[in-house]
Amino acid sequence: MGVVFGLPGFVSSLVVVGLLAGLVWSAGWVVWVVAVLWVLSGAVTFVPSVEALLAKLMFDMRPPTTVEMTRLRPLWESVCVAASANSSKYSLWVEQSKELNAFAAGGRTVAVTRRALELPPRALEAILAHELGHHLSGHSRVSLLAWWYELPAQGAIWLVTTAMRLVLAVGRVFARFGSSAGALAATLLSLLLLAGLIALNPWLLLMPLLSPLLAWSRRLGEYRADATAAGFGYGPDLVNVLSGWLAAEHAVRRPLRVRMLASHPATADRIRRLRASR
Repeated sequence: MGVVFGLPGFVSSLVVVGLLAGLVWSAGWVVWVVAVLWVLSGAVTFVPSVEALLAKLMFDMRPPTTVEMTRLRPLWESVCVAASANSSKYSLWVEQSKELNAFAAGGRTVAVTRRALELPPRALEAILAHELGHHLSGHSRVSLLAWWYELPAQGAIWLVTTAMRLVLAVGRVFARFGSSAGALAATLLSLLLLAGLIALNPWLLLMPLLSPLLAWSRRLGEYRADATAAGFGYGPDLVNVLSGWLAAEHAVRRPLRVRMLASHPATADRIRRLRASR
């Protein structure tokens, strides 16, 4: 499902790559070759060394120290035994964060924060089982590919947005000194930049429109990873971990927009689903 909702970002990036290639080379066949090469470039995310590099760029990660690995490795092995999975297929990392968290990336990266390493063994195993669930269902691989294929489109959006901000800043300077004509010209120019971007690549309009649906599909992935961990026998332990998180949240209700764009479901909903599945 996430693949479908990520399609506009992929097509938008393809258009951006084609336009850039057309600016550099006039030959139509060269543009097609560049576009095909870019589509095939997603295969590099399957290379272990590239995946590790991208994970480092996306997150502030490092390899575990000897002491951390001594604690982490046996717990990971226990989870993989419960799941009948090959533990050596995956790479363990530590994220430089004081928050209690863990994540799966690409096809083999599993990371925990330094604070997560302080959890009791069974609780940490439950979190690792959840992340293994992401890998077994392919969520983490799809997320990395989506990030990769959205880069050109995101770059184009950033470039035009930055240009618009600069133009509007100039307009505010004109307005401050009493030049309403200059301010109006700056506003019209920024709108022209936005209209030009949409005209060249109308697929970009779908990216923000589909963002809530993409976030919804990611929340479904979290529910599935929870269910997978519960299937390995970690349901009660995961409920205990989530209950601790829920208590730390102080029952603060998130605004509707935040809930719609959140990549993770509400902790209370995750607990409710886990308890209902027993």
